[in-house]
Amino acid sequence: MRWFGKALVLSLSLLVAACGMLSSPFEGVNDEKVARMQLADSIKTSDLYGAWAISDEDPIDFLYLVVFMPNHMGVLYLTMDEKDGKPESVYTEALTWKFNEKTKVFTMHSTERKSVENGKPEKIEKINEVKDYKTKMYMLDGKRLAVQFQGDGKTDNRKYTFLRMEDETYYKLVKGVPGLPRLK
Repeated sequence: MRWFGKALVLSLSLLVAACGMLSSPFEGVNDEKVARMQLADSIKTSDLYGAWAISDEDPIDFLYLVVFMPNHMGVLYLTMDEKDGKPESVYTEALTWKFNEKTKVFTMHSTERKSVENGKPEKIEKINEVKDYKTKMYMLDGKRLAVQFQGDGKTDNRKYTFLRMEDETYYKLVKGVPGLPRLK
């Protein structure tokens, strides 16, 4: 019974963290991949445009996708699957964003969060959350393939490393997913 209680507490902790869209299961997932890449000296705002992803299959399947549009609108999209082949939970967050090229600080202003947990009806929340992230970009063979966001320590102190998603892969992945924008 003690094991069940601990497992339940751990499961609830992961779920609560995921509701904030940025939670610790994502930390460190792509670090091994960027270790082989070169750190970019500079980052232009346009380098951030497009789709970026973190995904893993252990201990649960998840896809954490961020989309940054040239009009400075964006979407965070997270699916968490308990390995039954069907998403258990889906979270979407609408945002606006800006990037300071001199200081390499990315600012995200989240305005709406939608969540569907365990097949329950969709929950929609109007929010007003602003978070700043120190930003690094990683390159391989001259191509910018990864972006890393490090929280400012005030609202989030974790580190998230996203890999660039090719446009074609993005379109195949999100086909039929409401709320996810076309990239161009």
